[in-house]
Amino acid sequence: MQPPRFPASYENRALVAALEQLVAAPGEDTLAALLEAAVGGGLTVDVTGSTPKDLHVRTIKTTDGREVLPLFSSMKELKATVGAAGQRGLRVNGIIVPGREALGFVNTADFVAVQFNPRMPGGIVAREHIDRTLAQ
Repeated sequence: MQPPRFPASYENRALVAALEQLVAAPGEDTLAALLEAAVGGGLTVDVTGSTPKDLHVRTIKTTDGREVLPLFSSMKELKATVGAAGQRGLRVNGIIVPGREALGFVNTADFVAVQFNPRMPGGIVAREHIDRTLAQ
């Protein structure tokens, strides 16, 4: 079975709503809803600077140098985040993949967390929660 293809205009609205709920009422239930929305839809992965032959995922570093995997609800959100980080003029590239596949990128490096829509507060989810979701 082929994974679903997502148009460039795709937005994981369920993820955005779940993230807003998590910020408003942090807890296990709202975290579970966020992860369910992530797995249930598509996620945009920042591959800026990659080539078709050499695909690599851009990351965020914590203040102590540990790697965090940023994932986005849409290409629009990815581009807004890069612009907000002062990287205007940079040609931003992303790929939209099924959520489970995007979350699986945590296994490609020593990531300590995933951050959904980094411009929004509250989107950092520890690796242990991602690993548990992927194991289901």
